[in-house]
Amino acid sequence: MDPDRRRFLRLGGIAALGVVAGCSTDTASDTPTADSGDDGDGGATPTAAPTATPAGTPAGGAEFDFGGWLSDTSNYGGTTADMRGNGSVTIDVGASANGGAFGFAPPAVWVDPGTEVTWEWTGNGGSHNVVAQSGGDFRSGDPTGEAGATFSQTFDDTGIVTYYCDPHQGMGMKGAVVVGEPDSSGTATRASQNYSFQAASFDAYWYSLYNMSTNIAMSGNGVPFPLNEQMEQLQSERMPAMLENAGVERPPINNPNLSLASFTEGDPSFTQQPVLEDDTGRPDASTLAWDKRNSSLVVSPSSVGWTHLKGVTWAKNFQNHFDLLPGEMAPKFRAQLLATLAQVGVNAAILVGGSRGNGALTHGDSFEFLSEYHPNEGRIVDETRRPHHHSAMLWFLSDLTSLAQNGWFGYVNPRPLIPKEAGADGVFDPPVGIQEITDGVAQATMDLFDAGDVASMESTRSVGQMLGAVGYYGPQAGTDELRAAAADYTNALADVIDDNLAGNGRVEGGAENQAATQGIVAQGLLWASQLDGVDRTDTADEVVGYMLDELWDADGGTFMSGTDASTYAITARDAGDITGGLNAADAVLGRSGVRDTFARFFNQTFNRGRLQRAERPPSRSEDAEHPLPLPPNAGGEYGQAAVYNAEVEYDTDADEWTVTDPRFRTEEALYLANQDIWVGNWGGDFYQGRGVPGQSDTPE
Repeated sequence: MDPDRRRFLRLGGIAALGVVAGCSTDTASDTPTADSGDDGDGGATPTAAPTATPAGTPAGGAEFDFGGWLSDTSNYGGTTADMRGNGSVTIDVGASANGGAFGFAPPAVWVDPGTEVTWEWTGNGGSHNVVAQSGGDFRSGDPTGEAGATFSQTFDDTGIVTYYCDPHQGMGMKGAVVVGEPDSSGTATRASQNYSFQAASFDAYWYSLYNMSTNIAMSGNGVPFPLNEQMEQLQSERMPAMLENAGVERPPINNPNLSLASFTEGDPSFTQQPVLEDDTGRPDASTLAWDKRNSSLVVSPSSVGWTHLKGVTWAKNFQNHFDLLPGEMAPKFRAQLLATLAQVGVNAAILVGGSRGNGALTHGDSFEFLSEYHPNEGRIVDETRRPHHHSAMLWFLSDLTSLAQNGWFGYVNPRPLIPKEAGADGVFDPPVGIQEITDGVAQATMDLFDAGDVASMESTRSVGQMLGAVGYYGPQAGTDELRAAAADYTNALADVIDDNLAGNGRVEGGAENQAATQGIVAQGLLWASQLDGVDRTDTADEVVGYMLDELWDADGGTFMSGTDASTYAITARDAGDITGGLNAADAVLGRSGVRDTFARFFNQTFNRGRLQRAERPPSRSEDAEHPLPLPPNAGGEYGQAAVYNAEVEYDTDADEWTVTDPRFRTEEALYLANQDIWVGNWGGDFYQGRGVPGQSDTPE
């Protein structure tokens, strides 16, 4: 099958705010006749368990209680089609229902044990698939829109099976199969009891989006855009062009609080009653702003770098789904806006935004970064050059280079601000382009910090982060010489890790949270190993093996901060490091069992432990095992934004979680948001390349 034909309306359900995360099952005895490309995971919406209690048998049908599973399925009228006595049954996929061709017909069937059920695609309504939600264990594979494609499943066991279409579940495209004469014990498993990798990576997708959109467009916790008359003129010219290019009349957020450089800290409490949906159907950001009196009012390379790396990753993600996302999401507008803010941020931080005639965050006209700057006062707070700030900016600039050099929509439209390279087109006219800026920061980083100094100045955790950043830079290097230098530098960094390895894979000299150190070092080694001349895969496997074998607390469902600890403190950065290590272990090493471990870790730490403090309707369900509050109910007089807490703590003796730091620390939160999108999925479709260097350079 043509791969393009297998792309589908993965995000179509975004339009329906009832979409929530739930359970999934792995592929089993399916027999699709179309190429499935099955990855073994499916997602579903938590719902009450259906019960096998037919209430009378009208001609041609019966009534079963499916526990509300089909309550939002428009072509289900309460009657289950009685198809007993047939050795085979056919169900149409893409039937007229739910506001379009988004239904199964019939949506509910009653069959004898041993009946083969075949789903046949009509070719209408975009791309669909069939995924078991409860009572069964099957998935047809990648959604397809190919008319005539079929998928078959034989049902031998008495009971009730519920299923859905991945991309259109939120629109009500669901179904049920009743097999035989189930008694009252024939119930499906509640979704909340099966929080799977699919559910966790689905929640990771949404939590990442909430943190990014809140930080960049709603909170006002940063240097505003526009900041001055020149920026106001730029906005007045650029905004109408972006709307025209996107084919929309207005931005998706009303009264946005756009930020070009995020402050390092803030208090995510609302200062008035939040309006999440005004009379235009949009959130009103004027009611969602945070109190700047409780913000740090200081910016750092890490707060800028991780924020705008998040913007670039989402600009790419939006473009890959332009033809799939509903119009009200305005994906083309969002892609342009995020790329615009990233370029304005680079211009201010590196080129011309400082009070000293240079970039706000640079030393003189160099590409060396200071640590903290107070933009309102035009004052350097901390001029120290630190490895982790350089690696954050290098990671971001490398992905921005990828965006520019490969002509992504958000960068070329309406017109580049900073040229992709010196002499290329751009609204601004700096002597260097994005390529030269990125190469300059890479060279400055490698010159400033000897590989051994990264550990002595900070920790082996920072060595891991630097490995990841330089690994990310390698495919974007402007010359063969710089690419070779990056390989040499990462080999030297990896040697530092070797020098700090205990015999069992434990990395010494790291962060207070040992699991975090193991995670980022493993990811860094694997990202660096994508470069020619670098192969530290075996070391990475040993490092992540220690994390999984020695630091996983199976009873608590989370990772120990140390082997002797009875209380585990987990910051947002710690969670990002652990997530990065698990993602790399799955995406690169293909380690078995990692997905199940990630699901438990995410559910316990982010949901039960409240590392994510709130969630919005698209991902929320009261029926979830550990539902998070909606923002208005998240604490304080008016509620709090749906963003990460800074730190949570797990007491193993009491089996209790506590939020120990409710602040929003931008560097850590947006770092975690990047790790979450790389492991995140929507409708079974994971982020392009899973964050592996060089795997998301060109649009799908």
